Amino acid sequence: MYAVEITLTRAVGTVELRTARQEGRLPLAASGDRKRLAVLVSAQNEPRAMKKIWRRLQHALPIDVLCSMFPGPDGKYLMSIPMADEVWERVCGQAVVAGKTPEDFLSAAVAQALARDWSDRRARLDRSLDVLLRAYTPEEVTEAAARRIDRRS
Repeated sequence: MYAVEITLTRAVGTVELRTARQEGRLPLAASGDRKRLAVLVSAQNEPRAMKKIWRRLQHALPIDVLCSMFPGPDGKYLMSIPMADEVWERVCGQAVVAGKTPEDFLSAAVAQALARDWSDRRARLDRSLDVLLRAYTPEEVTEAAARRIDRRS
């Protein structure tokens, strides 16, 4: 059994979800916002589980990405992203130039994009803190942050 998260391009309604469950013959659990689903799939291996999900649900749901819910033996998660043929050809061409397989090329590209996003978020936070620390003392900023965190929990 393989646990897979399905990220949708939009939230789905109750009727659409029920229809997908019946047509795909797969148990689907929806998140509160109904933009993500979890499914358990029986298959010989994880790539085949992903293919089974695509085959059964691609016409029933607005699927954006499939991702394994647990890392494999290598510590990595398996993702399945639909691509137009011309996009896949471009990826394959760039992978050849980089001396990598298309999968390794995409894995590196995703890792780089995540690192850039993390760096951008940290830079925005630093800029916001700079603005706050020009107007307030570090103690006031810390106290306000602690109050906000305390209210959330």
